[in-house]
Amino acid sequence: MLVLGLLFLLLGFMLILGQKYTIKRVGNERNIEKIEIDKTSYMSKYRALLGVFSIVLGTLCIINYIIY
Repeated sequence: MLVLGLLFLLLGFMLILGQKYTIKRVGNERNIEKIEIDKTSYMSKYRALLGVFSIVLGTLCIINYIIY
């Protein structure tokens, strides 16, 4: 359950951060740039809710592992 919880947390943070930021390579450097989000799009709302759900589920999995 601990590994499953950590994977859900990682998935949730990747979904949320991947929607807001991108990594672009300029020469030998990598730059993190912010992306303009279309808040009227259903897909962006769906990805944000899926990210929050994954974080909550991962947290509950870790709490379940600690308690039992």
